[in-house]
Amino acid sequence: MKKIYIQAILLAAILIIGSFNANAQIKQQCLGKWTFETPSAPEGYTMGIIDLKKDSVIMEFTGNPSHYPSTWIKVRNDSLIYESDINGTLVRFSLKIIDNKTVSGEAVWSEGQTAMNLKKKEE
Repeated sequence: MKKIYIQAILLAAILIIGSFNANAQIKQQCLGKWTFETPSAPEGYTMGIIDLKKDSVIMEFTGNPSHYPSTWIKVRNDSLIYESDINGTLVRFSLKIIDNKTVSGEAVWSEGQTAMNLKKKEE
């Protein structure tokens, strides 16, 4: 009886861990670099490139040599939510994958929010 109980706990733990790993991975066809526009963001943060990796996001803004990695990421179906520290301001991004070439959503920070439009960068 004890052996079956231990096996059941191990199986449950493996399933839970597996679901976390599957949950934090971006779909293969969406990986790569995307150009983005955030029309109502503060000056200097209105466009750039987002690099979607398997389990992280790295942003860079046009005219700014810095790279901003995601501090955490959550993937559910066709939605991607992540947070990045942009020069001391935490910004939460909520994106919806429309298709393999289009993503839209919004960025929200303590002083405001803006719509985001992403297009797959041709390489």
